[in-house]
Amino acid sequence: MQRRIFFPYAKIRKGQHEIIEKLLEVLDKRMNAVFEAPSGIGKTIAVLSVVVPYAIEHDLKVFYMCRTHTQMSRVIEELNSMRKKGYEVSGIMLRGKSEMCLLESLRRLPYKIMVKLCETYKAKGMCPYHLAFKQESTERLLETLKGGIHHADRLYKLGKELGICPHELSLEVAKRSRVIALSYLYLLDSDLRKVLLINMDKTLDQAILIFDEAHNVIEVAQEVESISITTKDIESVLTSIKEIKVGKVARNREEFEEFSKYKYAVVRALKVMRQLLLEKSTREEKLYSAKEFITDFELKTRESLLIVMDYLERLVKTAVLRRRRPRNMLSIEEFIDFLNKLIDTTYDERYVHVLSHRGDTVIYSVYCIDPQVAIKPIVEDSFITIHMSATLSPISHYVEICGIPKSVEFKVRPVYAGRVKALIVEGLTTAYEERSEEMYSRIADFLSEITSHLDCNTAIFFPSYEVMNEVFSRMKHIEKPIFVERRGESTREIEEKIKKFKECWRSGGGLLLGVLGGRTCEGVDYPGRELEVEIIVGVPYPEPSLTTYAQMKYYEAKYGKERAFEYVYKVPAMRKVNQAIGRLVRGPDDYGVVLLVDSRYKALMEYLVDWINILGTQSYERTNRILESITSIIRKFRQLT
Repeated sequence: MQRRIFFPYAKIRKGQHEIIEKLLEVLDKRMNAVFEAPSGIGKTIAVLSVVVPYAIEHDLKVFYMCRTHTQMSRVIEELNSMRKKGYEVSGIMLRGKSEMCLLESLRRLPYKIMVKLCETYKAKGMCPYHLAFKQESTERLLETLKGGIHHADRLYKLGKELGICPHELSLEVAKRSRVIALSYLYLLDSDLRKVLLINMDKTLDQAILIFDEAHNVIEVAQEVESISITTKDIESVLTSIKEIKVGKVARNREEFEEFSKYKYAVVRALKVMRQLLLEKSTREEKLYSAKEFITDFELKTRESLLIVMDYLERLVKTAVLRRRRPRNMLSIEEFIDFLNKLIDTTYDERYVHVLSHRGDTVIYSVYCIDPQVAIKPIVEDSFITIHMSATLSPISHYVEICGIPKSVEFKVRPVYAGRVKALIVEGLTTAYEERSEEMYSRIADFLSEITSHLDCNTAIFFPSYEVMNEVFSRMKHIEKPIFVERRGESTREIEEKIKKFKECWRSGGGLLLGVLGGRTCEGVDYPGRELEVEIIVGVPYPEPSLTTYAQMKYYEAKYGKERAFEYVYKVPAMRKVNQAIGRLVRGPDDYGVVLLVDSRYKALMEYLVDWINILGTQSYERTNRILESITSIIRKFRQLT
C-alpha cells in the first residue's frame, strides 16, 4: 500500500487510513466512491495521496471540484506539501475567464457578454494579451512552468507582468498538469465541460472526478440546468433590437431588405411574447408548459418560433461583427439561451415550466427537477468519480438521486463523537401553516431570554431570510454585539462580520444571526470558543411551490410516495441542519451545544448526524431549565479543555 500513496505527513490518522484503504479498493475495481467523513479529518490529502499516483501511473487527469476558492486553494496547499516531500506532482487552480482577464473594459462586463467579446477580440486581433501569448517565447515559458504547482493568483500576476493573457496561460498550464482544482460548474455545465475537455485534449474516460463538499452537488446540478426570463428582460431585448440601425449594418440593398424583414419579425415576436406572459400569468404561481407557450405564440404571430429565433441570431451576430453591437447584449444572449432551453425541454418530464410574479414583473422559468440531467452523464463517462462530504447521509439517497452506478459507500466516524450535545425545544415551530405574528413573537421572546443570559458566542440559524427578519425584528433586551447576515451582501462584508463575531468570545460573547445553507453556516468553521452554542430555529423545508409539487409528483412516479417525500423534503432540509451543526467542531478538542427549536425535530432524529448526543426534549416555556443545561455543559467542556 505504501508504494501506491503520496502521503506527505509523518502520521496517517485513523480516519485517513480508512479513506486510503477504501480508495485503493475503489481504484483496483474501477468503481465510484461515495463517502462521509468529518470536518477536520484531512479528507483532501487522504484522497489526493491515493488518486494522484494512480493517475500518474495510468496517465489520467484529476479534476478536483469545489464550490469556493478557499477550498480550491486548500488543494494547491496539499499538492505543495506532496511536492516538498519529493513526490513528482503537478497541479493548478483554475478560475473563470472574467476573473483572469487583464482588459478592464471586458472584466467589468457581465460574464456571458465578456466571453463573447473575448472571442471576438481574439478573432479580430484586438486583444494585445492574446497576441502576445501567441508568440514563440510563450512555449519556452510553458516548459518552465510544466510540472509545477500553480495557484490562480500567481498565474494572474505572472501574466500581468509579462503582458500575456493569464486565462490562456492557465489553460495551457492546466493542459500540462496532472491535477486541476476548479468549480463544479466546469464539469456540470455541458457547454463549459465541452470547452474544458477540448482545451485539455482529454475525454472524460481519461479523467478521475472528485466532488468535494458533495452535499452541494444536487442543488448546483439543478441550478445549472434551470433558467428564467422576465417581462423586463423581454423589454430590454426589444429596446436593443429596435435600436439596431439596419442601414448601418447592411452592406447592400439585398442585405438591407433581408435585415429589415428580420428586425420587423423579431420586434413583433417580442411584443407578442411579452403580452402572452402578462395575459397568462396570475398573482399566484402557474404552470405554463413549453408546448402551450409555443402554440399560443405561433397562433398569434403566424410565425414559427424557431424561424424567429434564427432571424434574431442572424441579425445580432451580423451587427456585432460589423461593430454595431446592440446594447444589453447580456439580455439578448440570455433570451436566446432561454428559448433554446424551452424548446429542448418541451416534452421532457425532468423539467417544469412556471409563471410567477415579482411585483409587476412576470417571470417565466424552466426548472430542472432531476439533478441526474447534469450529473449522470459525467459520472457514467468518467474513469471513476469520488464524492465526499461531512454531511452526505443518507448516502443511499445521494447515490440514487444522482444516478451513480457501481459505487462503494462508506462512513468515517469522527474523533469528536459525543462532544456536541443537542436539546429539542418543543412548543415552537416555523411550519408554514402555523406562522403568525404570535408564533414569531413567542420564538423571539424565547431567543431573547436565552441569548441575553449566555456569556459565550452564540449563533442562531433560520430556515429563510424572511423568517429571520420576522423574528429578529421582535427580539429585545440583548446587550451584546449582534451580527446579522443580510441577503445580497458581498463576500467581503460577510467575512468581516464573521471575523468580528469570532473575536467576541473574549468579551462576554456575541450573537450571530444567519440562514441555514447561507454563507455564515456553510464553508465557515468556528473552532474552540469562537462558537459554543448554536440555535437552529425551524426545519428548512422548501417553501410550498409548484416546482416542489412537480418534483414530488415526478419522484413519486420514480421512487414511490414515501421516498419521494423523504427525498424532496426531509433529506435536503436535514443536510442543511447537519452542515450547520458541523460548524461547531473541527477537531477532537472542539465541543458545543445545539438547540433544535421546532417540535418537528422529534420525528427527524434519525436524519441527524450520528455523532451528536441528543439529551432529550424540553418545552420552550422551561427557559431556566434549558439555560441551566447549556451553562452546565459548557462549563464542563471548558474545564476539560
